[in-house]
Amino acid sequence: MKKLIIVLCLSMLTVAAFAARTTTEIKADIKKAKQSISEVIAVGGDANAAKSELVRLHRELRGLTPHRAIRLDSGGETCNDATEVTSAPYNDGGVIDDLTGDDYVYGGACGADGSDVVYHIVVGDGGLVPGLYTITTCGSDFDTVIELWADCPTEETFPLDCDDDSDQEEGCSDDNSGLSSCIPNIFLEPGDYYLVIFGFAGDMGDYSLTIGSEMDCGGTFYGCLGEAENSWCDWAEPVVLNEGSAYVLASSTLGASHPNPQECGTLPEACGLWYEVIGTGNTMRAHTCSEQTNYDTKINVYTGSCEDLVCVDGNDDWYIYDEESGQYIEGCPGFYLASYVEWCSVEGESYFIFVNGYDGEVGRFGLTVEDSGEPCEPPCYYNDYYFSVEQVPFCQCLTICPGQIQKIFVGPASEYQRPVATWADGCLIASDNIPPSGCESDCYPAYPQLYMEWVYLPDRQLWCMDLYSDQGGCYCFCIDRVLPVELNSFTATASDGQVELAWATGSETNVDHFEIARDGVTMTQVTATNSASGSQYNWTDANVVNGTVYNYSLVIVNMDGSRDNLATQSAAPTLGSGVATEYALMQNYPNPFNPETNISFSLPEVSNVELRVFNAIGQEVAVLANGSYAAGNHTIKFSGQGLASGLYFYTLKAGNFSAQHKMLLLK
Repeated sequence: MKKLIIVLCLSMLTVAAFAARTTTEIKADIKKAKQSISEVIAVGGDANAAKSELVRLHRELRGLTPHRAIRLDSGGETCNDATEVTSAPYNDGGVIDDLTGDDYVYGGACGADGSDVVYHIVVGDGGLVPGLYTITTCGSDFDTVIELWADCPTEETFPLDCDDDSDQEEGCSDDNSGLSSCIPNIFLEPGDYYLVIFGFAGDMGDYSLTIGSEMDCGGTFYGCLGEAENSWCDWAEPVVLNEGSAYVLASSTLGASHPNPQECGTLPEACGLWYEVIGTGNTMRAHTCSEQTNYDTKINVYTGSCEDLVCVDGNDDWYIYDEESGQYIEGCPGFYLASYVEWCSVEGESYFIFVNGYDGEVGRFGLTVEDSGEPCEPPCYYNDYYFSVEQVPFCQCLTICPGQIQKIFVGPASEYQRPVATWADGCLIASDNIPPSGCESDCYPAYPQLYMEWVYLPDRQLWCMDLYSDQGGCYCFCIDRVLPVELNSFTATASDGQVELAWATGSETNVDHFEIARDGVTMTQVTATNSASGSQYNWTDANVVNGTVYNYSLVIVNMDGSRDNLATQSAAPTLGSGVATEYALMQNYPNPFNPETNISFSLPEVSNVELRVFNAIGQEVAVLANGSYAAGNHTIKFSGQGLASGLYFYTLKAGNFSAQHKMLLLK
């Protein structure tokens, strides 16, 4: 009798010790946390702290055991009055004692029969999402046995699975000497299941029941299961719109983590599932506003390909700014913290939707994808282009946004492999010298302009050039070849009885010599220096007749014997001093320089001239000329005294002519 009194006293002390933190109190705290989140967001505040507290409370509720006084539903006596389980994770507890009946004695495969309680697990429509689930009594204070049946137990049927003592093997650390029970990761298809819990050989006491996916037998939730096919973008589930709308019910616990969790409207940070919908050319919407959604969701929407996802937008909590009250209100009243993304779709383009949760939260969600029926103009996404040397020669239709300075990179390449590029105003209106291959797209012409000539980036082993477009659109861009010579200028200056030809290179490699041809006939050869920083050359044709127009071509002959025509010029010798035949900006000399160099330019007529120097980040560092200059050849000295070593650009504007070259200051 004394022993019985002591046991009863200890039991009362145990219950009292944990009665201060009941399930009802935790649920009340959850309600307060949700209210706090709404209040913070209503005034445009940061709700992350309150949301994290809500996650903690959810986890606390999931981790309750009978020792914390769980008394939720408690199992029923028979299948007819069995406690129904329709959502997961599910936590419950109760008592098996002398008052508990022993209604089902057909089991026994996992332990001698005793008084039992029954739970009815509904999977599918209106219940748990089909998938893998763990069923555990970890936390019970007596020797439990669990049996899972595909229907109400009878003498003619057998349980699908059962377990007696699995603590030691499955990781339940509840100080119950390994006597709690667990059925781990069993796949539940749509249907009705009955779970029977009883004590081994008539043992009795307080039991705890946890049913959940993505957890171990101790009730600890672990990483993403990745059991669903659409756990990955490559296997995204197609969403087919029926009369402009589609609805999907699923569980994120079966998904996987985002392979590249970068910010896209919001940061994807939990297990999730992928869906693919085809754009209609209208405004489209995706949201989790549904009575089936039971956790704090997030939505991220991408376009592009699974290998190269391009962010469209994302959302954590759907709140709408109310101008009348000046506060943010719930976009999905009655279902807290739903997510909503709206975007302008391109007809025929694939969009990938990743549904996940806040701060690792997982659960069931109802996803709605809709076509608003309202046509829209899709946003223009700034993009640069990268091409490899192996692709040369090629032509490709490129797109550029209004007002964009677009960078085009070619590489990896050495500093001597300068690309030769041409482009047309559009794609279908490509000029005769640009092949149509790769430029058949019917789109609005961009009319791009050269913003910056080719510049070599040694740290990245890339050549880079910039194009600019006012109105945006498309254009046909071609790279014909990669030259061993970077030609900066080629001029022909006529005077009395002679024509002086001058050319400057930015770099040379594997060049044997240059040739000057006049009207198709080779006149002379000039040996190349093959300087990495380029050189300046000149040759005078004195065998000419005044008043006659001559056409000159500059040709390079490479070490392997191949030839390239670099440039052409025309000139007519006349009486008097030498005159320039066209606008030209020459390469500075010397280059590299320290601290002084000469910059020359030619004007065929009187012109207003601006000659400015900029550093590598576009800041103006010097104005060398700003005024009217006579026709002819001019040279201006530039001093880099007081400037840091590095790459600089000098730009000439004269009338409608503009040109830019780079120079290198080495101290």
